[in-house]
Amino acid sequence: MDPTFTIRVFEELTTLADDNITRRHGVYETRPLVSDFTRSMFILVNHVVISTGFDLFGTVGNIINIAVFLKQGLRKSMNLSFFAMSISDLCGLVFQIWHNFCLNPYVEGIDSPVEFIEVQYLTAGWPNAVLVRITCWITAYITAERCLSIAIPLKIKQVITFNRTAVIIVFIYLINMASIVPLYFSAYFSWNFYPEQNKTKLGISFRSNKLEIESLIFTFQASLAIIAFALVIIFTGVLVIKLKQKSKWRRTATSDKDQNEAMSSRERKTVNMVIAVAIVLIVCYTPAVICSITTSITPDFGITGKQANMFHVIWSFGFLFHSINASINVVLYYKMSSKYRTTFHQIFRKCAGKPADDTEEDRGNSCKTSQTTLYSVNQEVVVTS
Repeated sequence: MDPTFTIRVFEELTTLADDNITRRHGVYETRPLVSDFTRSMFILVNHVVISTGFDLFGTVGNIINIAVFLKQGLRKSMNLSFFAMSISDLCGLVFQIWHNFCLNPYVEGIDSPVEFIEVQYLTAGWPNAVLVRITCWITAYITAERCLSIAIPLKIKQVITFNRTAVIIVFIYLINMASIVPLYFSAYFSWNFYPEQNKTKLGISFRSNKLEIESLIFTFQASLAIIAFALVIIFTGVLVIKLKQKSKWRRTATSDKDQNEAMSSRERKTVNMVIAVAIVLIVCYTPAVICSITTSITPDFGITGKQANMFHVIWSFGFLFHSINASINVVLYYKMSSKYRTTFHQIFRKCAGKPADDTEEDRGNSCKTSQTTLYSVNQEVVVTS
């Protein structure tokens, strides 16, 4: 690596906070905490390199998820919810790939009639943020549904129906998409002249109500994110407690030791899956929630504020974690759901032109049948002798 580049990065990252305060005409002003160069480095690493890799993997993974849930059927509310979440994750990742391209520092040097860094604001950044919120709300609904299935197992089919689930998912999509409609009334595409480039390029312009609209949208988006985030944590906590209570009750109610152990094993897997989903969600959404709150209460921390560079650096981590969350679901489903694995293998064997193997459930039933037949034969031998 070039020593000059390394020294420059080191100097940029070790700048003291006191150096960011200057005095001009007797008034102290706050300089940007992050320079343009440092911002470009973070964007290059987080967006262009790491995030794009996860986005490409997640795009393929969510297409697989959609195919699996379609094959399993969407009449079950849980399948419909996972299908809807895969759709939002897929669309979000596609927007994120475009977002990463627009933010690429090397793209800025391309002789193009488009100012990508501005265009992404309306065509990538905000659409991706909305789809992330949709995923979070659907996750909250799925967690609530599982919680109810443990609390009222005999009535769950009457409470959570296909039609109700469909209505709730459509409502989640609509309310989140409607939340950014005012943005497109305050910002619009226009041909702007850029003196530093001596060119007229396609960018965005804002109307006079920009500050009011932007503040309103950020506040509303932060509220949606925090509420969904809190609901996931609450429902997951309740679900884990309920599962442990049910596990203790079943151990005392059953007399068959083997059956008791089998139930405990299944419940442990469910608890582990819920914990895994909760940890992934909490870790991946925490940076974005913090950024949303900070933007709502700190005017300088915004895309056009005095700390715009810091805004881009922090949000580069937020978008990166969103990409991770939307990309690893295919791994979680495959590792923790035998039904998903079975359907997954059936689809890919069919695509490869190979006959589908028996499912895990069929193999289990076949094994039980073989054991029963062997036991019957042995009984006959004993009687005959």
